[in-house]
Amino acid sequence: MNERLPQYLHKPVQILWFGSDEFVLVITVIFVAVVLGGMLGWALVAGLLLFVPWLRTKPRGFIPHMAWRWGLVSFRNYPGPTQTRFFE
Repeated sequence: MNERLPQYLHKPVQILWFGSDEFVLVITVIFVAVVLGGMLGWALVAGLLLFVPWLRTKPRGFIPHMAWRWGLVSFRNYPGPTQTRFFE
């Protein structure tokens, strides 16, 4: 009896055809592009069109972990991004 185990125990949240972190990024960039307008707004949309396919090549949770690495967010019970020595 051959059974396959899925990689994830539940399906990731998907809004339209974007993952949850992609959706937040897309909505934020479009909102800022509309507010700024002009060539800068179009440049943001063009950057988004290049960034989303690149982001899809990365594993789930890439954006929150990069934000942690840059020191923008902190995870509960998790060492800081500059921690190099651990004591048990």
